[in-house]
Amino acid sequence: TIGKKSMEFLKHKVNSLFKGKQAWEIALRTTVAAGAAVGAVYITSDIQERGLGEVALSIAKSLPFVGDIIRGELKKNKDKAGAMALTAKEVLEYKVNTHLPEKGLSKETLMVDFKKWYEIEKSKYMNAGISGTVYHGEPALVEFLGSVYTMFALSNPLHPSTFPFVQKMESEMIAMTLKLFRGESKDHCGVTTTGGTESILMAMRGYKERAKGWGITKPEIVACVTAHAAFDKAADYFGMKLVHVPFEAGTYKIDLRKARKAITRNTVVVVCSAPCYAQGVIDPVSECAAMIKEIKDSWGYNIGLHVDCCLGGFFAPFVRLMGKDKSLPDFDFSVPGVTSISADVHKYGYSPKGVSVLMFSSPELRSHIYFTAPAWTGGIYATPTMTGSRAGGLVAAAWAAMMHLGMDGYLSATREILSVAHTIKNGVKDIPGIEVMGDPVLSVIALRSSDPDLNIYAVNAAMGHEGGHTWELSAHQNPSCIHLCITFAHKGKGDQFVKDLKESVEHVRANKELYAKKSSVAIYGTTQSVPSSMIGEISKAYIDALFKLPQHPEEKS
Repeated sequence: TIGKKSMEFLKHKVNSLFKGKQAWEIALRTTVAAGAAVGAVYITSDIQERGLGEVALSIAKSLPFVGDIIRGELKKNKDKAGAMALTAKEVLEYKVNTHLPEKGLSKETLMVDFKKWYEIEKSKYMNAGISGTVYHGEPALVEFLGSVYTMFALSNPLHPSTFPFVQKMESEMIAMTLKLFRGESKDHCGVTTTGGTESILMAMRGYKERAKGWGITKPEIVACVTAHAAFDKAADYFGMKLVHVPFEAGTYKIDLRKARKAITRNTVVVVCSAPCYAQGVIDPVSECAAMIKEIKDSWGYNIGLHVDCCLGGFFAPFVRLMGKDKSLPDFDFSVPGVTSISADVHKYGYSPKGVSVLMFSSPELRSHIYFTAPAWTGGIYATPTMTGSRAGGLVAAAWAAMMHLGMDGYLSATREILSVAHTIKNGVKDIPGIEVMGDPVLSVIALRSSDPDLNIYAVNAAMGHEGGHTWELSAHQNPSCIHLCITFAHKGKGDQFVKDLKESVEHVRANKELYAKKSSVAIYGTTQSVPSSMIGEISKAYIDALFKLPQHPEEKS
């Protein structure tokens, strides 16, 4: 037979190969060949999982001489990252405190410094063109919300019997937010969290825990590469696998064809952004929901659909209510199949930092985020989110912001912001070499260079103090771009932004060598070609430096 002939041929070849060899040579060659084959399989698998750059870096670091060079260069860059976190010069004017004072300072003494510090920081976000960060900032609103917080500063939603009005305000805040997102049924529900990251973490935990009951032990999240990094954090924290899919060229929206191919029987949730952080565009939520329904009808298997509206949460609903922008797609519970939504109150809801609402399509799904320890010696312990004690003052201030501003206040602020956005989008059309990315319909305008000779990061530097301007835009990567997250503080500044952008582009074109040497330009120019693990180590060095005590440059070791 053919099989027997093949075996005879193979035996002849092997015997010829090892003819005249000693036993140890045969054993060694076989071991090396087998090891190489197995190693190739492992390396190939590793490359698929981590990427070629990461695998090459790991191998290089294990080589004595090369590894020493890499570690030396890494240390230099970590030192540079630490230097970037140097204490602001204003802070260096004050004494560094490392011990409690022997005698407490008077309120009057402390208030002198507090007032100075407040004015310095306020000047940074009110007088400069900083992207996002502070979303309203009008003194009268800040003062009002601060006074509300003061009255409830000692309250804690963990103790509803002691603080019943905080519980009332929290439940009403959730109910009002649900109405904005057209969560009209009795099943729609939610919780409050400390911010967008916790909302995303809790949502992903909910899908993981729900899937346990279905026998899924290796849960997967499918999300576009433009989805917020909090989804990476959730996957890391909860042992989930995040499957990234690319965006559609030109639109920067999730590529649904690639998303469909990425979905497996381990997929527990698909993520859409409304909008995504970097480019400010809204993923096709309705189309994604239809895709998931098709899978459910075929597999008989429920996959969740989470809409991350943390950034656009209290902006997108009011753009919809204004009814002027017909290009705004549906993104809320009006889309059948949307199972959870995260929305920050502390952005365009204009509350103090530390308040977000996580909404669900059913109490059953919400219950999967809860934690209980019924046998604890301290009593039955149960919490809805990550934290135990929570700041009731933040709940009260957020509720106060919503009630004080009302529909008319939010609509008015939305009009002001949209006016700036439209001015910028139209003005950019007349600046050669710069273009708006995709079709943003909300408050984030991302810009890229359409000219290979124009470095967008250099333009970013020129828009700041280095170019004689006061804008602080956000720099992004993969692809290279910068963006302005427009807030109420930018009202009336659209024309000024366009004028400064045009001047900055001209200044960069005339001073290419000057901007090429700027560290702020070089950093983003190189990170995209460096393995992520190395950038991660450098980033950790920066974080470490943030917790160091203030030091004068001459005091640094």
